[in-house]
Amino acid sequence: MPRNQFQRMIFALLTVIITVHGYVFYSIYVVNGKLLMEITGAGSVLEAIRAQGGVYMFGRMLPI
Repeated sequence: MPRNQFQRMIFALLTVIITVHGYVFYSIYVVNGKLLMEITGAGSVLEAIRAQGGVYMFGRMLPI
């Protein structure tokens, strides 16, 4: 475990980054994956995301 303030800050930052990425990918693949594949007619979630031009983020479509 972190022993000083700098280590605690880095630990918290890494925890947030991992948690946010985990939530986003869970949301895309598990929750919305089947719907994305049905809408685009793709055989996998990654193909469906590519077919629609990426993921909507920060007001525009960003590729994965």
